[in-house]
Formats: sequence, structure tokens, C-alpha cells
Amino acid sequence: MLYTKKALQMGAIAVGLAAFAGQSSLAESAKKEDSKPVSKTETMQVMPELTMASHFVGVPYNQSGVSVSVINPESFEKKGIETLSGALARTSGVYMLDGGSTGQYGSAGYMAIRGVNLSGGTMLMVDGMRISDVSNASGLGSYGSGPEDILGVSSLFDIGSAELVKGPQGAVYGGNSYGGVLALNTPEGTDKAYSRLFNEVGSFGSYTGTFTTQGRIKKLGYFVGVGYETTQNDVRYEGGQPYNPTGRHSDFSQWQEALRLTYDATKDVKVSMTYRRQDSRYSEPGTVADAMWNPVAIEDFNTDMRSNIVTASVDAKLNELWTTSFMMGFYDRHVKFDWPDQPAWYDHSKFQSEWRNALTWNKEWKTILGMAWDRTVYHTVNNYTRYDILDSNLAWFAEQMWAPTEYLDFSLAGRLEHSSIWNNNATWRFSGSWKVQGHKDASTRILGSVGSGFRAPTQWEQYADTVYGGYHYIGNPDLSISRSLGGDLGVEQRLAEDHYLTVSGFWTRINNIIQNYYGTSNWPDPTPALWRNGSYGIMSGLEASFRGEFKDAWKSGYTVNYTYVMPRDSEGKQLQGTARHTINAEIYTSPVEKLTCGIGVLAAMNRTNTFGTNRLDNYMTCRLFARYQVTDNVALHVRLENLFDQRYEITQSPNVWSSTSLARGFGIFGGVTVEF
Repeated sequence: MLYTKKALQMGAIAVGLAAFAGQSSLAESAKKEDSKPVSKTETMQVMPELTMASHFVGVPYNQSGVSVSVINPESFEKKGIETLSGALARTSGVYMLDGGSTGQYGSAGYMAIRGVNLSGGTMLMVDGMRISDVSNASGLGSYGSGPEDILGVSSLFDIGSAELVKGPQGAVYGGNSYGGVLALNTPEGTDKAYSRLFNEVGSFGSYTGTFTTQGRIKKLGYFVGVGYETTQNDVRYEGGQPYNPTGRHSDFSQWQEALRLTYDATKDVKVSMTYRRQDSRYSEPGTVADAMWNPVAIEDFNTDMRSNIVTASVDAKLNELWTTSFMMGFYDRHVKFDWPDQPAWYDHSKFQSEWRNALTWNKEWKTILGMAWDRTVYHTVNNYTRYDILDSNLAWFAEQMWAPTEYLDFSLAGRLEHSSIWNNNATWRFSGSWKVQGHKDASTRILGSVGSGFRAPTQWEQYADTVYGGYHYIGNPDLSISRSLGGDLGVEQRLAEDHYLTVSGFWTRINNIIQNYYGTSNWPDPTPALWRNGSYGIMSGLEASFRGEFKDAWKSGYTVNYTYVMPRDSEGKQLQGTARHTINAEIYTSPVEKLTCGIGVLAAMNRTNTFGTNRLDNYMTCRLFARYQVTDNVALHVRLENLFDQRYEITQSPNVWSSTSLARGFGIFGGVTVEF
């Protein structure tokens, strides 16, 4: 409780400093012309120029009515945030732990977008490849069969762009996207060749090393990245009998590689190829019990994951009217659970192709038409059951964009998918953007969208028959598809040059919602944990984002995000793995030349457990970071995480002693970056 009070005090001081600094600088900036065009800078606080994931084609950010957060990996890295989960945890509308969601760093990572944290709620896209589907859904209830480990352990060094599109996105991305879409892309080679070497060491036996090189050789652009990281974490448990009496920590290690090649065949034809690989191991000591569930030994529970993604695409401008794009991709993911008396493995592979065509009739009208096909093969074997699944999907899609004036933009999109398992499913979306002052550089913009989505039951939910953590999970083959309808309405206000406030209200209703009804872990006769179609779930709330940078000698900047959401089922109960309130803030400044330092806070309140709907404690953590540019090519950095050593609950682990997994404590990390 003492740490919580200290953290709250520090958070209040941080926000107060931002407000104090903002009063004088905003007052001076407000005297300038309100219609002055927005310029792009290297920092994340200035609004992005483009959104590539909100529609079937890239559009200017201020012309899209879809709610999207464009994540700048370079900006986060300068603040000492090197992981994808760390960046997402500091994005408005998102509740995600900075690290794993079922344990510490290296465990699965679950993300709730505006209160949607369900299997199939979030579609993960990597280089245009659909990673999520009915057998590989991202979210709760699909343990061991989804890309949640990609969300939990991916680094930012080999991500060029990341966009989080919020709300039901079935019209553009199909099934498994009724909460939103996270689109990641490998960087393209820059015109000027350069390389970057990053090394960091720190608490908990942690080490991270990455190397990237990129550039262009005539018409060939290239990016190559490789990284390795390892940590022993800081595992402690509380409650009941000690789950980890030896005091051993959970080890995590991982290799990541990424490659992108681009070739400009002509001025109107571009060929691209990407390859990504991830190979990780998470090893956590656990108690092995006998048939009567009496502890008999401490052994390692090892989880190995390997994934490969390959894509190839051709983009061509055929004439002034018609541009076309064709892509093909292959994704393979293998997970092996080497657990005492509970061995299991999952193998998931997908082949995908997609053809998009954009027809630009004039300045007001643009039409996008296309089709996509994918084929998924899924195998699983565990100590209780084995099953093999084959699913094919064929989709036709279209979007009509209309810009009657330079300050009004509308879009209507639709998609029809045919699944070899789930037959036909149609989705739609309408969005609009209005620049209130009546010109393209207006300081006030109103934006909104409404659309539908759906998701089919995962294979785990249908066919599970296994014991995990004392619960006996039993699948339900009679589950049916969940369907959603949702929308949002927001106001984006430029308060002064490079200072913005965005406020959005949102609402999503999921009918026929698929929920897990947890039994008891009383042994030797536990009550099964079952999946059923509930009546409905509603997620409604408000998110606000305040960001900016000051044109002063100190080059100060800030971001403050707050989200309130009430995710509840038809009985009024809060859904699992969610938080009603999330707050994050980052403030940075340069008090002397070449030195940048700052403070950040991250908080979540009214949280529910990832297993069941038990309440978890509130938390607010504080961090300090600093970066010193020694020369033009060498920079040193240091960061202090969880400054007040707040050991908040990650999850109430579903083992027989109901022990609670705690977050990592205070840690110090530092390193060097060399560019040449």
C-alpha cells in the first residue's frame, strides 16, 4: 500500500509538471495562426501523416473516420521501451501488462482493446499476413493455440510500423477482428545505408542484443535484423502453500530475425519480399503432484515456440485510373509443451493470397475491389486427445470512398467470406471524418465509424479435453459463431501547434458471446471448465489522449492517455482479463545538450483475472529513463523500472494452491547503441 501511495504521488507530480509546463507554452503557441499546416517530426506526439491499416489502401490520417493509433517504434525505443507489449500497454484504449499476462516476461501476452479480451477479439497481421484465425485466435480461452506469445515477447527493433485499428473491423479484415486489428510491418531499406548495434544488460540476469542494417543498392532496398534476449525474471508467488519453494526463477530466451527486400522494377512497379523468424523458450519451475495432488517434486515446465513468416508482393500502377496489388504468404508456428506428465504440441500453418485493386475515378471517388483466399492446417496432440483441422476461406471485399469536399470524407466497406467449416458470413463498416472549420488544415476534426464483426469458436474451445493448473477443460463442439456490432465517435482538437487532445466514446455489443464457465480445482474430482454461448456482452466507455511537444530549448514533450471501459456480460459481470481504468503518461525533456531524460507512469484499476473473473489488485508503476548522445554515432542509456518495487498481481494462477503470480520488482537496465 505504501508503494501504491508513493507511485500515485509521483504520477500526480508528473501530470502536474506537464500541466504547468503546458500552460505557458500553449498560451504562447495559441497566438500563432490556427490554420498553420501540421508538420511531421521525429517524435510520436505530432499526429501521423498516413494510416495504412484502417482501409484497404493507405489514406491520410486526417481523412480517415476510423479510430487508429499509429505506433512509432523509434519514439518508444528512445524512451527505453523496447518491447511490443510495452508499447501497446502505453497506447490509448489498451489494457495490457508490460510483459507476460500469465507470468512474467516470456509468458503469453493478452491484450484488451476497449474491453474486448476474448478469443478472436483481435486480429494480428504481420506484413499483410493474417496470423489469427479460428484455430489460432488471439486472446483468452485459446491457451497454447494463438499468437499471444508473439504479442507478449516481440521486440520493436525489427518493426518498421505498427497500427492498432480499434472497433469491429470485419469488413476489412474478416473474422476474428471484432475488437480490433494490430498490423505490424517489417522496415523497408532507407536511401542512406546505415547499421545499428544495440546492447543492454540489467537486473534479473537480463541481456538484449540486436543488430540491424539497411540501405539501398541502386533499385534494391534491404533491411536485415537479428536479435537475442534472455532473462531469469523475478518469480515470486504468494497465497496457500508456496508454489515455488526453491526460489528458482523462470528463464526466458529468444532469437528474432527479420528480412525485407524491395526491388523497383520500374517507376510504377515494385516487388517486395519479407521473412521473419521467432524462436523462444520459456522455462518455469513448478510443483509436480501425485494422483491425490500432493506435492512430490519441483521440476521445470518448458514451453518452446518457433514461428516463420514469408511473404511476397507486387504493387503496380497500371494507369492513372487503376493500381493493383497481389500478395502471397506462408505462416508456420510450432509450440511444444514439455511439462511433467502433461506433454503436448501444437502445429499451425497457413497459406494466403490476396488481390487488391484501387480505381481512382476523380478527386472525390475511389473504389477498392478484391478477393482473398487462405488455407489453414492445424494439428494438436496432448495427453488426453488429438485432432487435425483443415479450413479454407474465400473472401470478396469492396470499399467505396467519397470526399465531396476537402473537409468531408466518407467510406463504406463490405466483405463476404465463405469458410469450408462455417459457411458464409458478411460484414460491413461505415466511417466518416469532418474538419469542422471547413478547410483541410482545420484545428477541430470529428470522426466516427460503425461496423460489424464475427468470430467462430476456436478449436481449443470446441475440442479441448485436458487438465491445466488443476482445471479439467472440456470443449463444446456445439458452439456457434459470435457476432458483434459496434461504433465510436470522437473529437480531435489541435490546441496549439504540436499539441493535441483526442476524446472518443465507444460501444460494442457481442451477441452469442463465447465464455468459459470455470469449475473448481478440487482434486481428485474437479468440476470441468466448460465453454458456452452466452446471451451477449457489452463494452462501452471513453478514451482520451493528450500529447504534444514544446518548441523550447529543452525540447520537452509528453503523452497522457486515459481509458474508462465497462466490459460486462448479460448478467452484469465484468469480463475476464480486463480493467475498467487504465492510465499511462510519459514526460521527457533535454535539460542539457545531448541528454534526454524523462519519467513515466503506468496504472490499471478494477482488474479481473485472466482465469475466471476474480478481482486483481490495482497498480501504478513508475519508471525513469535517460539517454545521452556521446557522439553522433554512440549513445548511452539507462532506465529504472518499477521504481517503487510494487509487486502487483499478474494473475491468480489456476493451480491447486491458488497461488498468485506477482510482477517483477524494481530493476535497473543500461546499455549502448552504436550507429555506423
